[in-house]
Amino acid sequence: MDHKPAALGPVPWRRAAGAWLVVALGALAPRVAQAAEPEKPVVAAGDTATATPAASAVTPTVPSAPNVDSATPAVPDPSLASASAARNNDSFSGEASSDATADSFTSQDGGEAEQQHRLDLYGFADFTYTRLLIPKSSVWNRIYFPTNSFSVGNFNLYLSSNLGAGWRALGEVRFLYLPNGSTHPDSTTGDDTRTDTTVLDYAGFEEPIHWGGIRIERVWVEHEFSTLAKLQVGQFLTPYGIWNVDHGSPAVIGIRRPFAVSDELFPEHQVGLQLYGNTFFDPVEVGYHLTLSNGRTPVEYEDFDDNKAVGARLYAKTDAVGSLTVGASFYRGGYYDRSAKYVVLDHDGVTVADKQYTTISKYQELSLGADVKWQWKRLLVQGEAIVNEARFSHGTDSRPRVPAVVGPQGFQPDYRRWGAYGLIGYRTHIVQTMPYFILQYVFAPDDPIVPPVLGAQFGLNIQPTPGVVFKVEYTYTKLGPNPGSIGLGLSPLRILASQVAWAF
Repeated sequence: MDHKPAALGPVPWRRAAGAWLVVALGALAPRVAQAAEPEKPVVAAGDTATATPAASAVTPTVPSAPNVDSATPAVPDPSLASASAARNNDSFSGEASSDATADSFTSQDGGEAEQQHRLDLYGFADFTYTRLLIPKSSVWNRIYFPTNSFSVGNFNLYLSSNLGAGWRALGEVRFLYLPNGSTHPDSTTGDDTRTDTTVLDYAGFEEPIHWGGIRIERVWVEHEFSTLAKLQVGQFLTPYGIWNVDHGSPAVIGIRRPFAVSDELFPEHQVGLQLYGNTFFDPVEVGYHLTLSNGRTPVEYEDFDDNKAVGARLYAKTDAVGSLTVGASFYRGGYYDRSAKYVVLDHDGVTVADKQYTTISKYQELSLGADVKWQWKRLLVQGEAIVNEARFSHGTDSRPRVPAVVGPQGFQPDYRRWGAYGLIGYRTHIVQTMPYFILQYVFAPDDPIVPPVLGAQFGLNIQPTPGVVFKVEYTYTKLGPNPGSIGLGLSPLRILASQVAWAF
């Protein structure tokens, strides 16, 4: 029988390979640790959790994920260090981490400043399947998706950074397929034109591709003077209610926003300044928000007049009876839209080109809101009520015309609209499944463009893993009581939708 030399046997060879592996891992360990350091924070949905941004040596308290009960497993909060933290007024340390690599840059005046921050990237996305449960003869097939469709609705990316010394910054962008496929009805001809963004891809063999767009949800920088005073400048989500600020798909319960939120009875975004803070009167936390902004504008980066908008929010939160939050919000501002054209004028024999403006729409609006959210063990109850009124300036030039497809042609009157919704859900132990029910109503008695809407949603919210949420939802929507100019009130809209949303 032949015997292999011991030096060539399997045991010594494996030992030698193991020794080399230990040496290699020892050399790579610092690099691996450094690469893994910028870790995306994970938040316990519904519970107060801690998150550890790589840029901070002090672990800030991150608020609960929105609209999720306390029995929900940990879910990465897509609103992490921005809207949720701002709305709930959790403190954020501005100190740079002790182990952060400090780079330096030279300013224009020749001085050097220390850069002690790093950029964290995270976000969320969702994928939805929608099926209409209506007869083919229904008028809804003319304006809604008549065929069963798959869609990627949200793909949002967050960029956050702790800038040191009480400073932090955040940006959020949403990637869109739009404007490709969007339609533009013409009230004079009745044509419904679809936008086509097809171009030839120069990077390949001139293959046709569709280009989309990017929507800036928010971008701001903030300084914390104390827990009572934090100043934020830039574009921010209007701090009202529950749903508008906590808008990440993996965090909210349902698939679609309530009508009162999607109809923007409060403006969704504002560009300006926000001062907020909070304090504690055991066992109650009290917080506030004050805003000064351009208000609701047709152009995000420009205010066409000097009429700035003001807003406020006040809330109180206690854990004495589960987790109970009660809030009230206020907004007042003006809206102004105009068109412009150049004309040639004669000034003392000198011909000059001048720009003349024509008012398209101009009004003052007031919005008031109230909200409540109660989490007790596995039970979740929340609701919001909002009222908005608009008064146009004197003169028909400030009132837009009502298109013929909506109602009798004429100038739009002053109007008041209000909306409310209520949500109740219970998180079970079965794969963390929450059956939920939403009832909502929107009414605008003076606005011919917005008919009364009654809606109800029944659904299941399932969280098999901390970062993935499955939703199945049945929606019933009834417009009326009148049929309306195009007959939408003749039959209800029934939708069956399913969605998977994930945080990354």
